[in-house]
Order: sequence, then C-alpha cells, then structure tokens
Amino acid sequence: MKSWLHHYNWHRPHQGIGRAVPISRLNLDEYNLLTVHN
Repeated sequence: MKSWLHHYNWHRPHQGIGRAVPISRLNLDEYNLLTVHN
C-alpha cells in the first residue's frame, strides 16, 4: 500500500488538477522536494 500511495501522490497525473501530480501543489522548491522524496 505504501508503494501505491507514493506512486499515486508523486508520479500519477490527476485530471482534476490539470494532469499534475498531487505533490506539485505543495510548491516545494527543488531542495525541499528532493529532501521529502528521498
């Protein structure tokens, strides 16, 4: 389940938010994005 949630929030585009991934809505800069993602 954890793996699926990661894919769903980080990699799978969502039509309701303009084909963006949900994590993109947090407006993280590159450094924070890499820190959170790893």
